[in-house]
Amino acid sequence: MVIAVSAAVVVAALCLGGSVAPFPQPSAPESAASVWRATEHPGAGLPTDRASIMAREVYPGVTLEQLNYSAEEIEWATYQNPLAEAAALVTTEFPDDYSLAYFGPNRTFTIAFSGDAPAGALATLDATGLPYSTLEGLGFTEADYQAASNNVSRQVSQALDAEELSPAASFSVNSDITKAPDVIVVTITGDDEVARQAALSAVGIPSVARPFVVTVVEGGENEYVIGL
Repeated sequence: MVIAVSAAVVVAALCLGGSVAPFPQPSAPESAASVWRATEHPGAGLPTDRASIMAREVYPGVTLEQLNYSAEEIEWATYQNPLAEAAALVTTEFPDDYSLAYFGPNRTFTIAFSGDAPAGALATLDATGLPYSTLEGLGFTEADYQAASNNVSRQVSQALDAEELSPAASFSVNSDITKAPDVIVVTITGDDEVARQAALSAVGIPSVARPFVVTVVEGGENEYVIGL
């Protein structure tokens, strides 16, 4: 399951105590490898001893010491929530630059930008004192992706309706933001293999503007796919 950071979805999930699944570090496609720029930001080296951690304020005037938090809740309060809130600010203050963000394994966090990371966005993230990574030069914003994804979904839906293949065949549209966020994957699903094959033929390869590309694959029975 991919959990993308956005102002509404991930911060809300984290604030409700949702867990974050581990993901591999991004591996840019060969076509983009020479353009995408990855940078590690080491953070401020915050103290990690228990006394220092418990003395941190979670809410104004309220420290962890005063709260009966579990180990998971302490992790949320000291790591996930600060970065998620910072990312939420970046999504709203720099919508023309922000592309995507996600938590990875071993307390890693990646945030990506269409071009150069704005100084203000980096300052917001640096203010957490926590380490994070940036990807720059993706060539698209979150809004660009949503528009392209919606356009692809509309084309697929129209193709299935034109051949009267719905609801025997259905589909999902998503991307693996940890490996190929510019690749929009259409997965054709359904209980009947004949219907799936007919849908693949009807859909073909939907058109999309660069830098995005579309891949159409056959899934199995109707399945739920979470992506960007």
